[in-house]
Amino acid sequence: MGRLLDELDDLWFEDPILTTDVDGLVQLATALDVPLHLGEFLASISDFAEYIRRGAVDVVRLNVFDLAVHFHLELALPNAHWFEMPFPPECTDRPYHRDRFRIDAEGYVHSPTAPGLGYPLDRDVLDRMTKRIEV
Repeated sequence: MGRLLDELDDLWFEDPILTTDVDGLVQLATALDVPLHLGEFLASISDFAEYIRRGAVDVVRLNVFDLAVHFHLELALPNAHWFEMPFPPECTDRPYHRDRFRIDAEGYVHSPTAPGLGYPLDRDVLDRMTKRIEV
């Protein structure tokens, strides 16, 4: 598969084998020209150091719990040219966000321009969801 992706001049090969097989990833990264993307299955950001040090990955992918935070992280990375949008998009809607992430007719998700995360919060919904605030 990797050699075919090389021939097709594909942009990346995401999670080609189990993330835990670091030796196998090193071999693949050495043998192929197509950049290996991985990271969505790593539990901690500190786990990336070993993969990078050993040359087991060309591009790291991070996931965070909230799509707004994840989107900002992707926007801040210099080599993140695409934003992986879940489908259907409603599956990641948060009731406390007034705005929703949606792909426009041309296939783009536009960056927010409002302060903070850029997605206004519905404070009434947050208040109803909050059970207790500990200080």
